[in-house]
Amino acid sequence: MNALHTLLDRAADLPAEYGDGLTSHLPMALHALQRLGATDARLASFFERYGARFGARRDPVPTARRLADWTTSRGDWEAFGVLRAHFAAALAEEGATAVLAEALPPLWTGIAAAAFHGPIRAAHAVEAGHAGELATALAYWAARWQAVEAVPPPQPPLDFDAWFDRFVDAGVAAAIDAPLISGRIAKASATPIFRADAARLIPPADAVGTLARHAARLYAQSRNFTVLHIVTAARAVRVLSAFAAPADPALWPAVAAALMAAQVQRRGADTAGAWGWAEVNAAAIDSDDDHVIKLVHACMEHAKHDPDPAFLAAARCAVS
Repeated sequence: MNALHTLLDRAADLPAEYGDGLTSHLPMALHALQRLGATDARLASFFERYGARFGARRDPVPTARRLADWTTSRGDWEAFGVLRAHFAAALAEEGATAVLAEALPPLWTGIAAAAFHGPIRAAHAVEAGHAGELATALAYWAARWQAVEAVPPPQPPLDFDAWFDRFVDAGVAAAIDAPLISGRIAKASATPIFRADAARLIPPADAVGTLARHAARLYAQSRNFTVLHIVTAARAVRVLSAFAAPADPALWPAVAAALMAAQVQRRGADTAGAWGWAEVNAAAIDSDDDHVIKLVHACMEHAKHDPDPAFLAAARCAVS
């Protein structure tokens, strides 16, 4: 068993959230660190430091047991335990590929779950190859499932650049206030501009790649915390789409609401000098900031598909 799997086993009874509804990033950050090339000792030290925030809290791993229809429990946080038991049983019986092909379509409709951490955690779990962590991730997504819907309006469609900028600008002007990103997404989706324009997008051919590039560029210009989650969510969509791609009506309204919720203030990009990927990678491995680790990992993965300098610029910004 490799070091990552050993630590994911140890993390199995740690809560999925802590504090006032904050998502645990421990399993996601551990996987990202491993992919960045961290040593086993570094993984262990990060585990100990991050794990301290849970104190003595533990969530026992439930006995695997399938539900007749798990989709009726979407969006019900109290059902997290039984959902976790369901996905553990399903994965043991059918394997990850079959379970993902069945589970993703009804999960994609709630892609905004916990500020996109549902799909983000699931993507890390898939790549980590750990069935227990994947069961927990899918259950977390289902329990925090958050649908963001938009009705196609009669107005003319918008190309990606115009659509993206419209919601970035709308967020700056809007009065959207809530303690968590998910709450701000919900409020943004109730605004007149969202109802009028969210469904006007004409997705480009490489829609997810285009989203990742635009979001990375915006993060480099703003260091915005919500935009960071759009960058990492785009990577998750890319990974999980190999099993079942999200329908456009589920993905793009959630992105529009998140762009508004970000309330971005643009500024000059931080470049961390002339650092290249090697220096940025090393800085991320040394960081104890789980969001920095995950963003750098996501940007490096995006850059494998697209050499656009936006990804290195965003990663430099994160570590500087």
